[in-house]
Amino acid sequence: MTASFPHRYEVNLAWESERRGLLTAPPRPALMGGPPPEFDGTPDGWSPEHLLLASVNLCQMTTFLAIASRAHLEVRGYSSRAEGILDKSEAGIAFTRMTLRIELKVAASEVERGEQLLHTAHRHCIVSNALKPEVGLDVSVVAV
Repeated sequence: MTASFPHRYEVNLAWESERRGLLTAPPRPALMGGPPPEFDGTPDGWSPEHLLLASVNLCQMTTFLAIASRAHLEVRGYSSRAEGILDKSEAGIAFTRMTLRIELKVAASEVERGEQLLHTAHRHCIVSNALKPEVGLDVSVVAV
């Protein structure tokens, strides 16, 4: 880690048209966002729901890769899918469950260690740790 704490992040939002806005955080590419079709939006923009799942998914991967690097684990492949259930709850409409389905590819001798490091990364993922619903983890470590 090269920067001392606290870290500060900023994302800007500018209303574009109807129910859509442009998210910017230069020098990163801009993202068009708005509600998903389930909330009368369009399917072509990033919804808050998709961005939340993307954040959990990306945080898990980057945390894992940092831990794997320090542990000298050779990662030969990583893919994942984040799934979320939005439902009515006592508090109102909320995510009631999120699950990350991860496939990790490592050498045959590293399967068990790869799985352990995925779970370690999951415990340290700052985005998952900031959420109310538990984020489940479903891993598959494949020897290649």
